[in-house]
Amino acid sequence: MKSYQIYANSLNGTGSSNHTQTYQFDWSIIPEGEYEMTFTFMSVLEKLTTANAQLTTSPSMLAIDVPFSTDKYQVNSSGYAGSTHLMGMLEIADQYSTATHTMRLVKAGYSDNSPVHIRGRPQGNNFVVKILSHGQVGAATPGYDLCITLKKC
Repeated sequence: MKSYQIYANSLNGTGSSNHTQTYQFDWSIIPEGEYEMTFTFMSVLEKLTTANAQLTTSPSMLAIDVPFSTDKYQVNSSGYAGSTHLMGMLEIADQYSTATHTMRLVKAGYSDNSPVHIRGRPQGNNFVVKILSHGQVGAATPGYDLCITLKKC
């Protein structure tokens, strides 16, 4: 089966912070059809004091706002099943620590989250990547690299 990979680097997006970046991409190069969508994600290493490393361990989620149709939903307090752009969870990974500092990155491997099936190729010429913390607010995020894979079903 044919697959397509789209690489996004936080340096190539536009936005006031790394937790929300808009990317330009010509989706018309991908043929119409159904696709299985997966992603990999890796942030740059960030040096934190030990105290800050202990305070900033809330879960992070990756949302990719791409104009496509899918069957992904999120629960809410109203009881309705609203659609969502959440792709999956990101793991906090401490690479090494000393008595005073921790070197940390945020990552997600190819098999860390379930694939998402989309009906039809994305439309338009842009997409938005959001890194969210618990409560769906923007998470403090260092620079990152993201690879989106679309595999034709």
